[in-house]
Amino acid sequence: MAARKREYRLKNGRNPREAALVVLLRVCEEKEKSHYALRETLGECREMDQRDRALVKRIAEGTLDYLLRLDCLIGRYSKKPLSLLKPVIRNILRMSLYQILYMDKVPKSAVCNEAVELAKLHGLLGLTGFVNGVLRNMVRDLEKGAEKITLIQDEAADLAMPSWLMKKYIRDFGHDRAREIAKAYLCQRSATLRLNCSKASPEEIQSLLKEEGVSFEMMDMEGFFQELGLIPGEEDTALPVMLNVKGIMGLSGIRAFQEGFLQPQDPSSAIPAFLAAPKEGDYVIDVCAAPGGKSLQLADMLSGSGTVEARDLTEQKAEMIRENIQRSGFKNIRARVMDALVPDEESYYRADILMADLPCSGLGIAARKPDIKLNVEPYSITELCHLQRDILKVVSRYVKPGGKLVYSTCTLTLEEDEENAAWAAEELGFILKKEVKVFPGADRDGFYAALLEKKKY
Repeated sequence: MAARKREYRLKNGRNPREAALVVLLRVCEEKEKSHYALRETLGECREMDQRDRALVKRIAEGTLDYLLRLDCLIGRYSKKPLSLLKPVIRNILRMSLYQILYMDKVPKSAVCNEAVELAKLHGLLGLTGFVNGVLRNMVRDLEKGAEKITLIQDEAADLAMPSWLMKKYIRDFGHDRAREIAKAYLCQRSATLRLNCSKASPEEIQSLLKEEGVSFEMMDMEGFFQELGLIPGEEDTALPVMLNVKGIMGLSGIRAFQEGFLQPQDPSSAIPAFLAAPKEGDYVIDVCAAPGGKSLQLADMLSGSGTVEARDLTEQKAEMIRENIQRSGFKNIRARVMDALVPDEESYYRADILMADLPCSGLGIAARKPDIKLNVEPYSITELCHLQRDILKVVSRYVKPGGKLVYSTCTLTLEEDEENAAWAAEELGFILKKEVKVFPGADRDGFYAALLEKKKY
């Protein structure tokens, strides 16, 4: 694969605000995915300490979270339309306004000065007066409480949501729910981890974390599942055990993670395996498995019995799964490269459980990947809905009569979720047994999962 040509490069790998600017340029101008842009940019900042790396993440992700609101406000102060500003200047204004409005511990005068220095650093000395003037006018109005900087009448813009998407959510879920979703997209998230309880008890894993000085909080999974109408025990399977950790930039240095006791996973994405309720000796196929969180959860639930075959489209994705398998140490799981759209006749009617967490618009995880809500389009939702059905037509044949198909997505749209599950039941010979919809919140991603049983005739 040819290397990506980059127009925007770091000039000072020790300056956190310049690194945040480069992340924004790569996402907003080069259309790179936000988590890739952040990871790659931080990878270029080898001399930057953890505190500054956290600052890069906060500024870049926060600016993307609030981008549409920020653009609305900047448009009131810039005589030139935002679309006609130089990309570097446009994104300097965005990230600076985010700091002014939402980062109280950062002196506003320092934000203005840093913005001017960034413009100079990127060779735009002639525009430093413009940058300084726009930002200081905003600060002045903010300190006066002027409506120009504090009040936005358009609800979608005020909540930093694309107008068409806000209207869709109101139509599909009602006005109150639409506002809740929009506000959830603006929440900062901590890292959530599932404990591999077949390797060690929760108490032993917690002791390991305490020994390392890792700050964590156990999650109330029983309350979460009860809230969703999933009564613990009704599936005859144990609830996942999960915790969240704060104040860390990565997991690689944590011993409990290195030794496979922990797996990054959102509580919402633990629902499909719970619905699947694997039994000893089950053969499970996960057709779109990377990076492998649900496959590893199933392997953990099987406690060494049965087989989980985790498949995905490319060798790169399969290797991601293998790395997680190797770290976990599970022996009852393997990874294969396989296109879910290409029938595998050897798998026909063999799977006790078929996991189909399929490509989707990702609107349930926009709080973690803020570029999603900025880039999704109505036509892409339609295209993904058809792709999901095409995959289901192929992989549904792998399920034994009486076996289980768990269909899931990390999105919210009715087309990709409830309508596709109903279609699968009607067209592919299944019975819809249960479906669960999770809307995003401060402590969870949005998610959808449906349990379908294959008819025996």
